[in-house]
Amino acid sequence: MRPVGEEKEFTRAGICAAIAAWIGMAIGPNSMVSAPMSLFIKPLTTEFHLSRTAISALLLISPWANALFSPSAGRWMDRWGLRRVLLPGALLFALASMARGLVTSPWQLALGFFVVSLASAMNSSVGYAKLVSLWFSRHRGIVLGCAIALGAGLASASVPQIVRIVIAHHGWRVAYAVLGGFILILPLPALFFLMREPIRTETAEQLRQAEAELPGLTRAEAIRTRTFWLIFFAILLASMALIGTTAHAVPLLTERGFSSLIGTTVVSCFFFGGVAGQLTSGFIADRVDSQRVVLPYFASALVGAMIVHRATSTPVLLGGALFMGLGQGAEIAFAAYLTSRYFGLRAYGSIYSVLYAASNIGIGIGLMTMGLVHDHVGTYRPMAYVFGAALLVATLCIALLGPYAYASRKAVEKTRIVPEPTLDGDGAAKAD
Repeated sequence: MRPVGEEKEFTRAGICAAIAAWIGMAIGPNSMVSAPMSLFIKPLTTEFHLSRTAISALLLISPWANALFSPSAGRWMDRWGLRRVLLPGALLFALASMARGLVTSPWQLALGFFVVSLASAMNSSVGYAKLVSLWFSRHRGIVLGCAIALGAGLASASVPQIVRIVIAHHGWRVAYAVLGGFILILPLPALFFLMREPIRTETAEQLRQAEAELPGLTRAEAIRTRTFWLIFFAILLASMALIGTTAHAVPLLTERGFSSLIGTTVVSCFFFGGVAGQLTSGFIADRVDSQRVVLPYFASALVGAMIVHRATSTPVLLGGALFMGLGQGAEIAFAAYLTSRYFGLRAYGSIYSVLYAASNIGIGIGLMTMGLVHDHVGTYRPMAYVFGAALLVATLCIALLGPYAYASRKAVEKTRIVPEPTLDGDGAAKAD
C-alpha cells in the first residue's frame, strides 16, 4: 500500500497492457464488423438475390449471437484469465472473417456470421476494458478513452474507406479476406507478446478468497438493481438508433441522391466523431465525479441522428455524422467506465458482458427495423421518428442514474490509500 499521489500506474507493464487493449479494440467487432457493414449490403443483396429485409436478417445474426455469447465469454474471462479467452478469440475471429469470402449460398453466409459472432464475444472490448481496469484506477477513464478512441474509433473510421476501395476494385469476397488476413499478420502476434494481467503470486485458495473480498457486486446482485437496467436500456436504445443508422448509411444516403463516396465518408465522420467522444469523455470522467457528464453526449447523438436522417446538403450531413459519432463514442467509453464505478470489479467481466450484449441486441433491432421499414414503405424516412424517440428515452435513462457507488475520486482521496498495481485483480479492484 502507498499513499495517494505516490502510486505509479504508468509502469512498463501497465503501458504494454494499455497498448494491447488499444490493438485489441482496433480489431474488434466494432471496427471489423459494424463499421463496414453498410458497404456489404448492396453486394450481398445482388449476389444472393435477397430483399433488404432478408439481408438485414442475415446481418443481425452477428450482433444478436454476439449478445448471446457475451455473458459466457465474460464469465470465462473472470474465471480463466484474459489471455486464455482473448487470444483464441482473435485467432478465430480472423479465420472466420476470411471464411465469409468463400460462401456460395445464404445459409453458408448465415453460418459464417454466426461463427464470427462467437469469436467477437471472445475478442470484444469487454476483455480489453477489464485489462485496462486491472492496471489503472486513478487514470482509468482517460486510459480507457484513449484505448477505445485510438483503437476502435480510428479503426472504425478508416476500415470503411479501405473496404470501399477493395470492394470497388476486387469485390466483396476479397474485402472479407483482407479484413481477416490483416489480423493474422500484425495485431495477433502483437497481442501475444504485449498482453499480460497483473502478476499473480497468491495460491489458488488465496485468489478465491481475495476475489470474494473485492469491493463490488456479483452479476446476480447487479441485475437486481435499478441502476443496471437504466444503463442497459440506455445502451440498447442508443446502439439501436446509432448503429442501425450507420449500418444502412450507404443505401440510406444513395437513395437520397448522395454518392457512395459521400455515404462512406459519412460513416467515417461518424467514427471520427466517436474518437472525439471517447477521448473527451475519458478525460472528463477522471475529473468530474458525476454521471451527468454523459448527458450532453447523448443529446449530441440525438441531434446528429436527426440531421443524418433529414439533411439534404453534404456539409450539414457530415456535421450531423460527427455529432452522432460524438455521442456513440462516449456511450462506448462510458459503458465500460460506469460498470466499474457502479458495480466495482468483483464481477466486472460478467456484468459488463451483459451490458455489452445490450448494445448488440440494440444493433440487431436497428438493423432489422431499417430493413423491414424500407421493404414495406419503400423509404427509410419513418425511421427518423423511431430512432429519435429511442435516443430521447436513452437520454432520460442516463438522467435518472444516481451517484457513483464505487471508486469515486472523492472516495479515493478520502481513504488516502491505493494498492500496488502489480498485485493482480485484488490490488486494482481495491482502488475501486
